Amino acid sequence: MKKLRQFILVIIAVIVLSSCTKDRYSPIDEHVSLAATVNIKDMTITFIDLEKKTRMVDWEMKKPYTGAVILPDGDSLLLYGKQVETVDLYSLKSGSLIDSWETGKGIVNGKLLKTSSTIALVDQNLSEIRFFDFEGVEQWEVRTERNPLTILESEANQKLFVLSFNKEILTVIDLNKQEKLNGFPIHPSAAGAWLIENRNEIWIGGHGAGAEIEKNIHVYDSQSGEFKRNIAAPLMPVNFLGYADHVFVLSHGTSMLYKLNENGEVLESVIVGANPFEMIVRTDQLLIAGYDSNDLHIIQPDSLERMKTIPVGNGPFQIVLRER
Repeated sequence: MKKLRQFILVIIAVIVLSSCTKDRYSPIDEHVSLAATVNIKDMTITFIDLEKKTRMVDWEMKKPYTGAVILPDGDSLLLYGKQVETVDLYSLKSGSLIDSWETGKGIVNGKLLKTSSTIALVDQNLSEIRFFDFEGVEQWEVRTERNPLTILESEANQKLFVLSFNKEILTVIDLNKQEKLNGFPIHPSAAGAWLIENRNEIWIGGHGAGAEIEKNIHVYDSQSGEFKRNIAAPLMPVNFLGYADHVFVLSHGTSMLYKLNENGEVLESVIVGANPFEMIVRTDQLLIAGYDSNDLHIIQPDSLERMKTIPVGNGPFQIVLRER
């Protein structure tokens, strides 16, 4: 009987150990400044050493994640996906799963808010923006138009702007009062946006509606919602970044990167990758992911010179940064 009990204990220990290690991946050096691409075609995450400009390692994930957020501790990698029941947190330095938040399916975007210790998660199934603390406790939520996607934070006015891909209304959320404000009408199939606070302007791109492919950036007054002008940026301008008084626009229909001044004048342009969706900025570098070319391009923002192209996993859909 004693031997049987010992045998059962050994089996239980093996099961426990295997369950603890099944979600363990190659650890990431905590002292490295890195970029990570979430690759949706092969369900991997590629880690890039930004100082050496080299590919470090890939994690082969078991769930179809589409996006990520790195928490302020610099170690917790939060992963989400529309078809995933939970938001999962991994420790980079240990390569292990450390927490899961029961959100249900539908999370398509996430943003670490600069004005509070809060993560805003975009839930398309519920048509809500859901606000969580860093422990995974949901604090509050706000209804939006159907199929919310892009979110943009105004630090100066403590607002969150939400674009819906299916409804021609921009949702505005008061982050202080935690309530929905009056929105305003915008163009159809909107995606991607940038806020120029000192001009009270919000620049919004998109894919286009029906057979009409979007060729312009639509500029609205961020306070009144008044339409101000169009800026040509063919085709399908879907991502925006501000850097050193310039606005960089990524048009994935032509794989074109535009550099504009804040008046909307195109200063320079260059083709980058194949069908790029995602772009992020760090000091003196633009990082752009080629969705169909499976690579990360490091671009010098002043000259738009390509500094390095690094292969990543298949279908890089989002980039996240950790600076050290």
